[in-house]
Amino acid sequence: MKNELEITRNGQEINPKQKRAIAFLVAAKDIESGCRAAGISTTTYYDWMKNPVFAEAIDIQRNSLITDAMQRLRQGIGAAVDKLIALVKSENEEVARKASTSIVEIALKMRESEEIEDRIESIEKIVLERRTYR
Repeated sequence: MKNELEITRNGQEINPKQKRAIAFLVAAKDIESGCRAAGISTTTYYDWMKNPVFAEAIDIQRNSLITDAMQRLRQGIGAAVDKLIALVKSENEEVARKASTSIVEIALKMRESEEIEDRIESIEKIVLERRTYR
């Protein structure tokens, strides 16, 4: 597995200033604030992005950040569901109603997602069968 900060391609690599800037750029809410935090201009950023090695390093770091965040969300899902279910039994009618509504909405979205997934699988099967018989 490649280290995101040691990417090379055709002898090209990123310089130490670019390596330092990557963390700021991927963590920022937008390019301008990322550039400010990294101490570079947006012109420099766009020049660096023309380098495929730098662009790939940014993508790898951004994907790593997203993967880490998704893992943290997965770890908290059980506690969130337990809390929502407990709130259904709240003595506060407003809280209980909102929790109940949330659970029903989530269940409906899950059902819709499952139906869409089934439909896509059916379509993919038909497409595959048609390719086989041609």
